[in-house]
Amino acid sequence: MGAVLEIIAPIVALGLAGYALGRTSLLSGEGLRGLNNVTFYILFAALLFRSMANVRLDTLDPAILFAFFGGVWLVYGGLMLIGRFLLGMKLADQAILGLSGSFSNGVGLAIPLVSLTFGEAGLVPLLIIISMHSLVMLTATCFLLELGGAGAGSDGGIGRRMLGAAITMFKHPVLPAIFSGLAWGVLTRQIPGLALPAVLDKALALAANAAAPCGLIMLGASLAHVGFKGHWREGVLASTAKLLVLPVIVWLLGRYVFRLDPLWLTIATLDATMPAGANVYLIAQRYNVGVGRATNAVVLSTIAGVATVSVALGLLGVGR
Repeated sequence: MGAVLEIIAPIVALGLAGYALGRTSLLSGEGLRGLNNVTFYILFAALLFRSMANVRLDTLDPAILFAFFGGVWLVYGGLMLIGRFLLGMKLADQAILGLSGSFSNGVGLAIPLVSLTFGEAGLVPLLIIISMHSLVMLTATCFLLELGGAGAGSDGGIGRRMLGAAITMFKHPVLPAIFSGLAWGVLTRQIPGLALPAVLDKALALAANAAAPCGLIMLGASLAHVGFKGHWREGVLASTAKLLVLPVIVWLLGRYVFRLDPLWLTIATLDATMPAGANVYLIAQRYNVGVGRATNAVVLSTIAGVATVSVALGLLGVGR
């Protein structure tokens, strides 16, 4: 638990700093939205571009991807059904609830934890998952949000709305950053010597490094503005799905369906055990959908994650 606490404590500290700032007059609701736009359009876009530029599609192992994302989509779809039939949510709110209960903080938490515990061998399967994480989940969620009318107009038939959603979501920085990063990575491997100018590369690196801390500070500030009241039920639901249900499904799929190597099975399960990532909050804030639910899900899962990740390490036999 000490190692897990050491990794999570700085994340909680940044969130608390944001919460304290949000309780003062220094950061109004309008100021928070402005800061979110800076993070989303510049910092977050730089992070996605640099991450996707390093993806090598030809080296991805489909077995671990099927095991991990099979579990992810079962949980995502299950939460959407609960949101629709039990909570009476519209499509956009269902998508945020699904993302809150299935999007892991792989970069901020899983990478340092796996690196400390397993070294280079553990990072290989983890990076395979992380390389596809944003591409798979953020693409689908943005499409559902647009389809649900959170970003674009919702007039017309289903075919027209689907086409409009697909076009409109590319006006936001998430999808262009992902696909331009992938395209740039392919180009640099095909054309020897091709590289970003050093100044631009350093600027992107600085922006990417600032994305996570700024997102966490905004997460805490958002909690100060929206609070837990009226959103705790969905936060608990999403956190339970994220920390308990998803890891079990990923382990079962990896163990009995896709027969993963023991180390790779452990890494996939641990990544599924990670708390919800701050990207969930950023997407919710950008579309102004389910912000309170997303904020509470990230906060609750991060706090509870200290215990659940420690238990998962023990159950998986790590350190024995």
